[in-house]
Amino acid sequence: MRVGFEFIKKFIPSNVYVSNPTWGNHNSIINNSGLNVIQYPYYKPSTRGLDFEGMMSTLSNANAGSVVLLHACAHNPTGVDLTMD
Repeated sequence: MRVGFEFIKKFIPSNVYVSNPTWGNHNSIINNSGLNVIQYPYYKPSTRGLDFEGMMSTLSNANAGSVVLLHACAHNPTGVDLTMD
């Protein structure tokens, strides 16, 4: 993962949007690669599901060229996976 973010720093220096919550090591790996972390809402406790509106609101304001870290199915700490919908 670190090598990937060092590549991004060298060739696509940009902000990295990371879900809130994310795994504990993600923010430090990205920061140690010299990139800026910005969190986007992901989990909505009141519904125990995806905060789609919050996520899209934040990501729609991202600068062009920003990097978005998305968790693959079954690889996020919330247990809530994105769907094709």
